[in-house]
Amino acid sequence: MNASELLSANELLVRHSQGERNFQGANLIAINLSAATLNRSNLSYANLKNSYLAKTKLIGANLNSADFSHANLSEAKFIEANLSAASFTKTTLIATDLSGGILSGAIFSEADLTRAILIGTSMIGTCLLNHSTLIKANLTGATLSRAILSGANLTQAILNRAIMTEVDLSGTLLNQTSLIRAYLQRGNLNGAKLIKADLTEATLVQANLCGSDLTGADLQGANLSYANLSGSNLMGANLQGANLRNANLNGVILQQADLQAADLSKANLRGANLKAVNLSGANLLEADLRGTNLQKANLYGAGLLLVSLKGANLKEACLCNANLIGSSLNLSNLQDVCLKEAIMPNGSTHK
Repeated sequence: MNASELLSANELLVRHSQGERNFQGANLIAINLSAATLNRSNLSYANLKNSYLAKTKLIGANLNSADFSHANLSEAKFIEANLSAASFTKTTLIATDLSGGILSGAIFSEADLTRAILIGTSMIGTCLLNHSTLIKANLTGATLSRAILSGANLTQAILNRAIMTEVDLSGTLLNQTSLIRAYLQRGNLNGAKLIKADLTEATLVQANLCGSDLTGADLQGANLSYANLSGSNLMGANLQGANLRNANLNGVILQQADLQAADLSKANLRGANLKAVNLSGANLLEADLRGTNLQKANLYGAGLLLVSLKGANLKEACLCNANLIGSSLNLSNLQDVCLKEAIMPNGSTHK
């Protein structure tokens, strides 16, 4: 068909009902196709600016490189549609179903995807710019590798088992978001807000979480080895059994956090605030705890072999049954510290 041809809604629907499916490059500016059924149609490169497609069905349609700027796609169904390289500037996609679709290379700018369904979508290299909104959106199992979501709002979104290798989530709002078993290796979460987020068993190996806010977050069983968490806030976070080997936790706030049985071997915790933290049974082999605040911390049965504790505040801390062999510990500064049955730096057992 003529790519510059301006089609009316009626003409498009009539031709579709007669079996025509190829509308590539169609000019459909400001068209109203609300609740229409256009499944399997080829609308690649179509101009759909300012269109009204609320509740429209475009299941399995080819919309590659289509322009949906300023369009309303609320509650439309784009299940398994090809929307790669499509443009969504100031587009409304509230409760739109895009599950199983291809959105790789698509650009969303100031788009509203509140409660959108993006289950299993391919969003490799997708850009969600200028504070696009994905509040309560469902991205379970979606692939977002190398996607750019910097500054987007993903509050209470679901990203369980999502693949997000090298994703850019810097400055993103992820408060109360569910990221259970999400894969975020080498992801950039610098300055992200993850207050009360659920990152249970998530993979964050080599991730950048500098200056992020993880207050009250659930990171139980998460893998944060080699991650950079310097200057982040983990107050009251659950890190039971988490892997923090070789992680950079310089200056972090871990006050009242739960790190029971966590692996912090060779981690950098210099200047960190660990007041009233639970480190019972944790592995801190060769960790750097210089200048750390461990006041009232629970280190019962913790492994502190070859740990540097120079300048650390251990006032009222519990080190009962802890292993301190080879650690640098100022023995003259252990007032009010419980050391019952602890193995001291020289190998002797404290009575």
